[in-house]
Amino acid sequence: MKYQFIILTVFLGTLLHAEGTSMQEIETFWVWVALFALGVIGVMILFVSSRQMVKIEKMHREMIEKQKEIEQSQSLFLASMSENIHEIVERTYKGGHKPSEILNPAEEGKGKQLLDVTNDLIEFLRLKSKKVEIIHEKFNLNNVLNEVAGSVCSQFKGSSVELIFNIDNAIPRYLIGDGLNLEKTLKNLLEYVLSEVGSGEVTLEIMMFGTFEEKVELQFRLTDTGNGLDDEAREKLFTPVYDENSKEYTGLGLFVAKELIGMMHGELVVHSMVGKGTTFTMTLPFELLDPSNRRNYRLPEKVLTAKKVFIVDRNYNSALAIKKMFAYFRHDVKVVSKEEFLKRMHNLGGYDIVLLDESLFKPRTVEYLTRLKEEKKELKVIALNSLLEKDESVKADKVVDRVLTKPVNQERVFELIVNLYTLDRLKPSVQDESVTEESSLTHRGEITETANVTQESFRDFSGKRLLIVEDDVINQKVLSNILKVSGMEITIANNGREAVNTIKESDDGFDLVLMDINMPVMDGYVATQMIRLESRFDALPIVAFTALALDSEREKIFNSGMNAYLTKPLNIGKLYTVFQMYMPVSRKSNAPKASGDTHSNNILDVEKGISYANGNEGFYMEILNEFLDAYGQSADLFAKLVREHRYEQVKMLCLDMKGLTGTIGAKEMYGLISKIHQKVLYHQEEMLVDYIDAYAKELKRLNDEIRRYLAH
Repeated sequence: MKYQFIILTVFLGTLLHAEGTSMQEIETFWVWVALFALGVIGVMILFVSSRQMVKIEKMHREMIEKQKEIEQSQSLFLASMSENIHEIVERTYKGGHKPSEILNPAEEGKGKQLLDVTNDLIEFLRLKSKKVEIIHEKFNLNNVLNEVAGSVCSQFKGSSVELIFNIDNAIPRYLIGDGLNLEKTLKNLLEYVLSEVGSGEVTLEIMMFGTFEEKVELQFRLTDTGNGLDDEAREKLFTPVYDENSKEYTGLGLFVAKELIGMMHGELVVHSMVGKGTTFTMTLPFELLDPSNRRNYRLPEKVLTAKKVFIVDRNYNSALAIKKMFAYFRHDVKVVSKEEFLKRMHNLGGYDIVLLDESLFKPRTVEYLTRLKEEKKELKVIALNSLLEKDESVKADKVVDRVLTKPVNQERVFELIVNLYTLDRLKPSVQDESVTEESSLTHRGEITETANVTQESFRDFSGKRLLIVEDDVINQKVLSNILKVSGMEITIANNGREAVNTIKESDDGFDLVLMDINMPVMDGYVATQMIRLESRFDALPIVAFTALALDSEREKIFNSGMNAYLTKPLNIGKLYTVFQMYMPVSRKSNAPKASGDTHSNNILDVEKGISYANGNEGFYMEILNEFLDAYGQSADLFAKLVREHRYEQVKMLCLDMKGLTGTIGAKEMYGLISKIHQKVLYHQEEMLVDYIDAYAKELKRLNDEIRRYLAH
């Protein structure tokens, strides 16, 4: 351009000095100059625009590829998850046994694995359909930790891992936030860590940081001493993957956990080093219920403070975490390692409370403690064991006052101290008629399972009035679906306060209350105590739902006024037994007990679908409901993808539908999807347009059949 301008200037000067150059010729010349300049500018604009278009097109292609990757990973995950449900069922029940006839612990473990997959499938579909809501209600953090510990430890019973809860003393008992989704998140993280770590320690450390106003941030740091992760494994950690060799998932629970954390406005960071373990750090915001209360656990009497405590645990870090909880109550605590304790017998005469690992109760130690307790009557001996151990019993019953089961939280230590010194004084000296009547309704042992129970079996209790107190929407729906055809009058309360108000305001009353323990606003313990304050409810049966069935927790259940307990996850055979105990029927029902009346056909094989849901029809019905919401309108999506030649996404949709229709027993839809999938695999995409009407027609038939079954 520079040289062109110089040439143009020289030419212009020559022209102006030339003889005979007219004014008209000069004007014509300038017109050409202007046209030339416009042309140059136009070329420059086109050049710049073309470069911008190239950049935009590149960004667009990258966005499409990224979207495809996301869709592909999610679709492959869902499809493989659904197919794995089928795989587990086939391996669990290939001998022909019904779900209620599981014969050994190994098969029972597979059944629990299947139940977890079913729960995760429902949770995943609810997240995908944007049904999960975050609440902000008062909840007890200790109840959350109890539910998490009970749930994960029952799954990993017999593990050699030491699970430790190390909790900051400043953290209050009550917070405002979403306790239910916090519980699900912690449970999923712990399940992953325990499944990856074969031995060593897993520590959940909880710390609190102030932010502003009445808000705080809780940091949950979950650390293991496992093999650690390399960069590639860490990058893929939250992407659900199905391992064809092991027939297991990685990342399923973590995917759900991370989604929930984001919805609760929290953050999740993972640090890991190969050979040195992994740390998950989750930070979540909460509000304080009572910011002015600096003392969250107050012992009822001053004499219960300032005790001298001696602790020996097989794991020194676990002992230090327990020390912190006793020190909160101004106790003077000494911790000794197991190795040091075994080297020499310590003089325990100067201590008020002695906590020893249950493995230390050898004849010599028991003899010494027995002699010491004869001299010092007020000495309290506590045996330490773990939820992860196979055998929770302690052989030295006579010398042991209490058993403290790890992992431990602050409230359980508080209750232990209170019960050690005040329980005898709190027992009533005179048993009145109301107490006698109440105790006659109490069943302190485990509930036995009634065999061959189906959904139809609950028709035996038609006309009975049932109150379900449960904050988890999934559990509400599962119970409601199980009892849908029972003919019972069912009322649902979302928390303890709603339950108390519902019972007090009811004109006809209730025949039975199923009471969850861990709920927002008011938990099951407090709700039951509030109900029992009025003598007119003395004979009302209240049965607890709990994931933690320790001796101490069972004692707390019965002390609050409940009559029996059911452990999670729900077992419909035990549920039927409870109904028989507290809502006896005057005659034997003629309702069919077999599951033949399930409307099975080629459109929807209900029996097959129920078997895939671990024999739990309530779970199956909830999966069908979520399927309708997530994929019931997928015919329009299929047609759109085919007409726009988006064949990779057609393939992903096929994988989704193939896995899900196989899981719910939709035989004909499964067959059609398999044919469509083959066309994509064999690059016969031009034939897909012929399946648009067939897809829509078969999906409508399936939707209609699902709705008919759900309404029966």
